Amino acid sequence: MPLYADGLKKIRRNLLRVQSGQKPWVAKVGFFTPEQITQINETRISMGFPALRPEILFHGSHLFHSRCVKDPYTIDQVLEQIQSAFSDASVVDPSRPSVVIRNPNKRMDHNGILVSDEAVFECSGREPHADLYSVVPNGDGLRQKPKKTIGPREA
Repeated sequence: MPLYADGLKKIRRNLLRVQSGQKPWVAKVGFFTPEQITQINETRISMGFPALRPEILFHGSHLFHSRCVKDPYTIDQVLEQIQSAFSDASVVDPSRPSVVIRNPNKRMDHNGILVSDEAVFECSGREPHADLYSVVPNGDGLRQKPKKTIGPREA
């Protein structure tokens, strides 16, 4: 799994700090696989952006506010989403303008709905590292913004 052994523990710690009104620390929580970072960097370089290092950082303020305040998820549910998105089977979504990894295997969520978990990364604020910005359980029934795609639309 591309999360460090203590990655989920560090993510939980930061989410709990945000929940209690404290400032979270920037933590090293995982890494992109060699295949993922190669694909990400090839795309970034072709677009004029610098290459990223494989190590992934986590702060957590945005993720907590978007998933635990705005959306009705608990911290434990968000951790399940992250763990699924960071599956060994996860792939880079090349159709997206941002860096996104998606687990192609659906997971049964707490409501009995099959979802596809995605991890979204912010890649400019802590360059040359990616920052786990958010996680999205696609198919959960919550209204989500339409995804922007790169290239021609398929009919």
